[in-house]
Amino acid sequence: MGNAETTREKLLDAAREAMWRRGYANVGLREIARAAGVDVALISRYFGGKQGLFEATLEGAFDLEGLFDDPQADPVEVIARAISVPVSGVAPPDPLRLLIMNGADPEVGPALRAGFEAGFLGRFRATLDGPEARARAALFTGVLLGLVLARKSLALPGMADASPDEILRQNRYALAAVLSYPGDGQG
Repeated sequence: MGNAETTREKLLDAAREAMWRRGYANVGLREIARAAGVDVALISRYFGGKQGLFEATLEGAFDLEGLFDDPQADPVEVIARAISVPVSGVAPPDPLRLLIMNGADPEVGPALRAGFEAGFLGRFRATLDGPEARARAALFTGVLLGLVLARKSLALPGMADASPDEILRQNRYALAAVLSYPGDGQG
């Protein structure tokens, strides 16, 4: 990896850490450059500015490796197992925090939502068949985000300390229920 690529990666790591945790609007370019140990002018050189840097952090943010690779897998079990990863003390910046801190931002929210749609939501919707796939995918994602928030961000007792099998048992019915949503036949 060349010096330019190393510098670029340092800036991306520092931006993810700051912008995903605290929000795009709450972080300055000088802070990111200082954390990366580089001159602030390099942000413009490599990314064109703050928004370009933020958008570069979105690359791969919602590509959950292997999550939807098996078309025969039960989506409820796949997702429940994915959220059952043990909660640790200080976790790296994650996509949930990214969504919470930046989803409503007028400047970067549209790019974030487009990335989420193209990554997680679009890939998940493609695994569903039948009527109302779009509505079922959206409902499922809403329940999923709530469960992850309760487990990982709020660390609610009974969820944060539960075993992977218990997480699956706790959440199977809620997730399965939204996948069976009949809708009104319009979607």
